[in-house]
Amino acid sequence: MIYVVSFIVVLGILIFVHEFGHFLVARLLGIEVQKFSLGFGPKLAGFERGGTEYLVSAIPFGGYVKLLGESPEEEVDPGKESRSFSHRPPLHKLLVVLAGPGFNIVFAAFVFWFLFMAGMPVLKPVVGEVLKGTPAERAGI
Repeated sequence: MIYVVSFIVVLGILIFVHEFGHFLVARLLGIEVQKFSLGFGPKLAGFERGGTEYLVSAIPFGGYVKLLGESPEEEVDPGKESRSFSHRPPLHKLLVVLAGPGFNIVFAAFVFWFLFMAGMPVLKPVVGEVLKGTPAERAGI
């Protein structure tokens, strides 16, 4: 059971980092983020702040960030076109799309760096007993 819980927690962290990448870059570029969800399906918990609805949903194997004007079919109010994903230049769209995988790569590098810096305990050799007549005894150990 602990393995299942650990798997879901680690997956949740990876999903959060990925979706946070999309979220942060969109916000920095002035694109309106309507929803930030960890998980899919029915909402388990959530709150709204700054015009964004933050959700934790029932199926923990994914997540999403819903941007204003993300879908080409979506109609955007004329007053909000400047904050719409669909009305942004291609470079802005590319940056938002690549931000998720980019954050995952940076996060992986950070985790590897942290593990490298933390290191592994090194067991030093310890002589428990020197038997008579062995080379170790003759060497004076």
